[in-house]
Amino acid sequence: MAEAQTFELLKKKRKSFRTAVTKVVNELEAELSNSDLNIDRLSELVETLSIKFDPLTLVDQQLEPLFKPEQFDGEFEITEEYREKVLLWQFRAKKKINEYLKPRVTSPSFQTTLSHSQDEHFRNSDNIRIKVPKYYITRFYGDDASKWLTFWNSFETSVHNNESLNKVDKFNYLKAHLEDLL
Repeated sequence: MAEAQTFELLKKKRKSFRTAVTKVVNELEAELSNSDLNIDRLSELVETLSIKFDPLTLVDQQLEPLFKPEQFDGEFEITEEYREKVLLWQFRAKKKINEYLKPRVTSPSFQTTLSHSQDEHFRNSDNIRIKVPKYYITRFYGDDASKWLTFWNSFETSVHNNESLNKVDKFNYLKAHLEDLL
């Protein structure tokens, strides 16, 4: 295939990928501005954005050497602006998810209603283990390193940054989601 044909084909691919990524970014923006925030939907959109942004990045890298010198600066600037926009919305969504996953602080009036015996019970219950919630995270098999970042973003958002889980539970989640590695 001639270089000109390859160039045009890659530009068409990039256009399709950019359209798909823009659609997800717009959905993410709408979900974040929604007063009735759906954390599950937000997590899905972050994951979808990562999955759709990866091939766009590859196509951009393949296009770089094919640009004429006078086109390169403009194209590189547009690519970087696009990348920054995606990273910004991923960050905002992950921040909102992390805020949601942090344990809720109870009001002082509620805290004062706890009796002394209840308070003592809670302090002495360190050895009691509760059943931890089940998280649906795609397993990482280790055979395709390009999937690591997607896996880690999901794991980090739902488990690693979850302050209500202790280190042992976090490790058990990690171990359960890594296949053929441990």
